[in-house]
Amino acid sequence: MGYMNTLIRYIVLLLSGIVFVISLSPALQRKIVAKGWIPDQYRFGDLYNTSNLNKFKELDYNQNATLLPSDKPEKKYSNIDLYTIGDSFTPMDTSFYAGHKNFHIWLGAYVDTVKLDTSRKSILVIEVIERTIQERLRSDYKSLYFDKGFQIEGRLKPAVAEKHEEESSFWWDKFGDQINQRIEFLLFNFDPFLKLKELKSNIMLSWFDRTHTGAIISRNHEYLFYNIEADPKIGLSPFYKITPQSVDTVVTNMNNIRDYYKAAGFEEVYFCFVPNKVTVCENDRYPYNNQISIIEKHPALKTPVLSIQDTIRSHPEWYHLGDGHWTVKGQRYWLKTVNELVRQWDAKEAIQ
Repeated sequence: MGYMNTLIRYIVLLLSGIVFVISLSPALQRKIVAKGWIPDQYRFGDLYNTSNLNKFKELDYNQNATLLPSDKPEKKYSNIDLYTIGDSFTPMDTSFYAGHKNFHIWLGAYVDTVKLDTSRKSILVIEVIERTIQERLRSDYKSLYFDKGFQIEGRLKPAVAEKHEEESSFWWDKFGDQINQRIEFLLFNFDPFLKLKELKSNIMLSWFDRTHTGAIISRNHEYLFYNIEADPKIGLSPFYKITPQSVDTVVTNMNNIRDYYKAAGFEEVYFCFVPNKVTVCENDRYPYNNQISIIEKHPALKTPVLSIQDTIRSHPEWYHLGDGHWTVKGQRYWLKTVNELVRQWDAKEAIQ
């Protein structure tokens, strides 16, 4: 019996050690998920993952999020090279763009050093989700768009601060406040545990009209939103009251970003603002601040904008049931808009 107890203790210690090591490394966890050894915590959408409400369990999430080979442009335009900077709304492969060559950077996460081809026009399109406008286009905009944006070979020097930032965040990534969450996902993200979580969440909603922290349900209980974008007390919400001065600062910085990249050799720089899910699905939840429209119509704005909000706001079904991002239909509309811009620039160059 003593031998068995010792063996069981060693097995428990070994398994606990494996779980702990995996939880220390998000990259390792992603690799294990990719091999199918543990479930992907976001396989039904990030808002379902937060709320565990089975009504919003999007069983066909991947199908609704994945572009097809048929979505690639039939024609590539030889006069234009396209560069894009975006976030989690624009993760698609650059082969879906219609430029002769296409380059993409995930905003704030990567740096790419490129050499502009002077035989073609280089066009830059910057996508920003509505909830991050005040966050990414104010005080920190230079580090995001200059230090971590496209570095032009021979003209713009890559930022040396990036290596230091990665090193300083190493231990925080390993032992930061998300480690408990990662351990929970490793242990309790299998289907039997999800059933128990769903039962608890449904009781909370039906008995107390409450959802888990981080997710807010619409008044008609048809949509889920991030708390940060639906709560009017939070600065990232479209219901948060913004000042004219804050909008002026955003517009000034947009113009500065345009001037910076045009000086580096780009022919033109465009911005494109993607509305929050709550803006599209429950715009009247609280008084709306109309930030996107105010920016797009600002008299001091010199930077051209690809305005998509009117179309997007007519299609709440373009956002995932259990996630805060748009579906493949929204991605297709984004690609159609950007690729049409490329076509127009190519036609203009062909005439000249």
